[in-house]
Amino acid sequence: MNLIQKERREERKVSKMPEKDFAVGSVGIPSVGKVISKPCYLVALTNPIGKKPLHFISIDKPDLLEGFIQAKGYFSDLSDEDLVKSYAEVVANAPLDSRVEMMFPHHRVLSIRNLVFSANKPTSITR
Repeated sequence: MNLIQKERREERKVSKMPEKDFAVGSVGIPSVGKVISKPCYLVALTNPIGKKPLHFISIDKPDLLEGFIQAKGYFSDLSDEDLVKSYAEVVANAPLDSRVEMMFPHHRVLSIRNLVFSANKPTSITR
């Protein structure tokens, strides 16, 4: 057989394939409300007046300077759990004139927490 006849046979084999088209549907993006372009951080500070820690929501990543932490954001009276759940609403509803740029000394900072990241912890382990 010559080369042309072999190519025609291969074309016939290919053409016997079913001519069904499959449509691929797009998966929708879930609506999560207002999306903040930059991650916010929760800075917990020791309170010199009371025992309850102060909470500061930083709208930018806090800058770690020598002996100080510099951050822009808002002070809040809410608890840790409430701030983690609703920080986007707090930032969106806060007036612009209440935004401050602060420098906190290292010894007053208890923790800095990223509010966007949330780890999925397993509830139970099955064996």
